[in-house]
Amino acid sequence: MSELSSPIKAEPYLLRDIFSDKFLFNIPLFQRPFSWTEEHFEKLFMDIYESMIESKGSGIYFLGSMVLVNEKENLHQIIDGQQRLVSLITLIAVARDLIKDNDYKKDLQSLLCQKESPLLKRSKAERLKPWEELEQYFSNYIYVEDGTIKFLQQYKGKLRDEDDPVYHLYEAVKKFHELFAEHFSKLGGEELLHDFIKYLLNNVYVVGIRTIDLSSAIRLFNVLNTRGLPLSSTDIIKGINLDVIPDKSSKDKYAREWIELEGELGREELENLISHIRAIYAKDKSRVSLHEEYEKLYKAGKIEKGEKFFHLIREFAEIYEKRVLKPEIDESEPKKRNKYRILVDLMREYLPFSEWIPPVLAFCKKFDTENLLDFIIQLERKTFIEWVAGFTPSERITSFSRVVQIIDDNQNSKDVIHKMISYKPPPTLKTRYIDFNNPSELQKIIEPVLDSEQFYKLKGGKLAKYTLLRLDMELWDLAVFQGYSGPITVEHILPVTPQEKSKWIEIFDEDARKKLTNKLGNLVLLSGSKNSSAGNLDFSQKIEVYIKKQCSPFRLTQKLVEEFQEWNINNLQRRHKDLIRSVEEIYLQRAPNQLTLF
Repeated sequence: MSELSSPIKAEPYLLRDIFSDKFLFNIPLFQRPFSWTEEHFEKLFMDIYESMIESKGSGIYFLGSMVLVNEKENLHQIIDGQQRLVSLITLIAVARDLIKDNDYKKDLQSLLCQKESPLLKRSKAERLKPWEELEQYFSNYIYVEDGTIKFLQQYKGKLRDEDDPVYHLYEAVKKFHELFAEHFSKLGGEELLHDFIKYLLNNVYVVGIRTIDLSSAIRLFNVLNTRGLPLSSTDIIKGINLDVIPDKSSKDKYAREWIELEGELGREELENLISHIRAIYAKDKSRVSLHEEYEKLYKAGKIEKGEKFFHLIREFAEIYEKRVLKPEIDESEPKKRNKYRILVDLMREYLPFSEWIPPVLAFCKKFDTENLLDFIIQLERKTFIEWVAGFTPSERITSFSRVVQIIDDNQNSKDVIHKMISYKPPPTLKTRYIDFNNPSELQKIIEPVLDSEQFYKLKGGKLAKYTLLRLDMELWDLAVFQGYSGPITVEHILPVTPQEKSKWIEIFDEDARKKLTNKLGNLVLLSGSKNSSAGNLDFSQKIEVYIKKQCSPFRLTQKLVEEFQEWNINNLQRRHKDLIRSVEEIYLQRAPNQLTLF
């Protein structure tokens, strides 16, 4: 096949063309394993069969599209359509083994395997090189005459792991055998089978979308793939790095380790980790897909492909799990251990962004746990204040990338902590800047937000919950406190919509309710989900039914119960001012001057 004349080319192909010498296929390492089930196989067969019957063999059936990367001549990588193509190959193999006519058998076999032709300079090749874990099964059972029959005989009752691709291949062979027996075993069935094969090859077509560029093919796939999941960038990154490892045993080793890592962290957290690592080395906003961003890092020499890449991921994965996902710190004092764990848990669970994580990973990689608690205390302080100040995502990325750069540039962990908080940009650099050592400036940022009449609604309600939890944490003896778990809700003491004849209407007029209902001082933490009916109770009933009986695990809530016997404007405002003062005590303190001279 000649080279593409344009970057992207879309053409309709009958299946007889797809299974001709025009095409050989391989499945990239980053593709997900074979996972179609018998429902998919039955639908594939029945859609084609019913189209043939309804059109009396003359209609055209569109099977969908395939996104391909044209590597060389007739060799193509399958970016989209591999599950369907593998299923079609299996269907053809079953037809080959069940059809009686020898000429048909030979023709069907030629669809599955490219014949050697010295004249055409074509070597013998299997039409599709499948996933590595299925190669021997294709070679032994799919590409060999009568192989599907032997496959059913030899593996009957032996495959039970539904996550195993071999299980799904067996399921495909079994289902197609059953469907062929159901529709082609009766009188006249052989002739109907001939008609079906003719229809399959000459009336069923796909649109082949071919490109010579992997990135373009992946973008195309993610646009076209409305029914399934988009390709995972981590799968692509894994495949690209496995591909440059020449030794097969090493390649297998790292592929297995990657699967283990997915099991340990989960696919989503692994992708998050790889994104955080990119942020550490790029120190910039991501502008293209994750695997394309990594290509930039490879080209810049910041990360090396192959084995060193997998070593780097493993090193960061251990840090990520131990210091972020299940945060621990090497401290003899329980109070310090718990403070680190609870702070990191709060940030991870209740902050609506994660740009603070790359600095933690970078710090731990360089300094392990040396002064890590002091670092996380100041990082959380910086993170909260910038969040309250309304930093945009781009401003957050710039700010936290600067912290990573400070870590890179300094060999002393105390210097890093000091410079992170004391950083001042040069006059020529136009960037948003907060002086974290200036309490009056910080107060001007924090106080108007905490005093907002709509505080409950700010940041989609996330700021209120985080602030209250952070205040609650300060009231505990951290030597024994184990942290927060289960559903947590923020409840209004003065209800949002009090009943007309309730005491709330007598105590708070409409203007007071409008100004005070969503204020910080009127908010309380409760465990479990919201109870709207209990939420409208009068104060004494609410305390008794909704707080005391539930044995609230929050010190901040218990403090409310202990200090107030009634809830009126004065008490609400008093508590409001106390909470603001407590927040300022946490976040307005000066950072300790720990800068070393040498």
